[in-house]
Amino acid sequence: MPSSEIGILPQSICLNFTSPKSASSLFLFPSGCGHIFASRDYYVKRNFFPPLLLAYVCTGKLCLEIETDHTVSYYEATAGQILLFDCTKPHHYYAAEDGLDFLYIHIDGGNSHELCAYINQSCGILIDGVQNESIQTEILNLVAFYQSGGSESMFASSLRMYRILSLFDQAIMSPCLRKNDDSIHRAISYIRTHVGEKITLHQLAQISGLSDFYFSRLFKEMTGFSPNEFVINSRIDHAKTLLASTTLPISEISQQVGYPNSSNLITHFVRRVGISPMQYRKGLVNKAAMPLTLDDTEPSDS
Repeated sequence: MPSSEIGILPQSICLNFTSPKSASSLFLFPSGCGHIFASRDYYVKRNFFPPLLLAYVCTGKLCLEIETDHTVSYYEATAGQILLFDCTKPHHYYAAEDGLDFLYIHIDGGNSHELCAYINQSCGILIDGVQNESIQTEILNLVAFYQSGGSESMFASSLRMYRILSLFDQAIMSPCLRKNDDSIHRAISYIRTHVGEKITLHQLAQISGLSDFYFSRLFKEMTGFSPNEFVINSRIDHAKTLLASTTLPISEISQQVGYPNSSNLITHFVRRVGISPMQYRKGLVNKAAMPLTLDDTEPSDS
């Protein structure tokens, strides 16, 4: 149905939804979506509004003024660009001229505000990403789905919101990482398939075709870990698998995950897991041996 807001033209589509309070802390959900056609009179000004706003500009120019940390920032989004921001901050968005046409979703619930902050920190509020057209398609499909009377579970709706936000993945990456992400993936694959061998930073950089320094910087940007931290974590992860699925002694497991001396495995394992490998294995055995309680069994016919 069209909105009665100032400057919105009759062919506009504005849909609003109410989510159960019980679901709002767990799921992401759209609290509204639509397709706005607007004149130069269009504006929205608020001090606070609960959801995020994701707006894809089809034609024209959508301007935004938003206050963060007592500073007002100004943005202009033109055709093909996206504005994504947290509406809990004072904001004012408006048409710079006649002929504005944009798609939008208001997203709320779950960790939506934290996700928005992460995306904004990585690539800004004004996003000119390689997957913007895919986001446009997702919003068009969403609007068409609900306008036609479609309905879906909260779980399915939440997955749809995460799918849309996941399309910012390429925009979040720095240009250098986008250019070399295949190289970093090759290094990650090598680590996971050679976890029992000696692995050096220089060796990984050579596999990636990058200098040691450049490789280290891009690797941490992609994974959140330095190459050395990632290698150690991969060894510990594989040790967990062997502890759970075999009866191999700790000394043999140490060899298989790249530690000739079992004391090295034990030291790193305790630092990262909080218990020794043997305690980890005993915990798994004790858990598996626990008898079923009445709550764990199938209810009887009576």
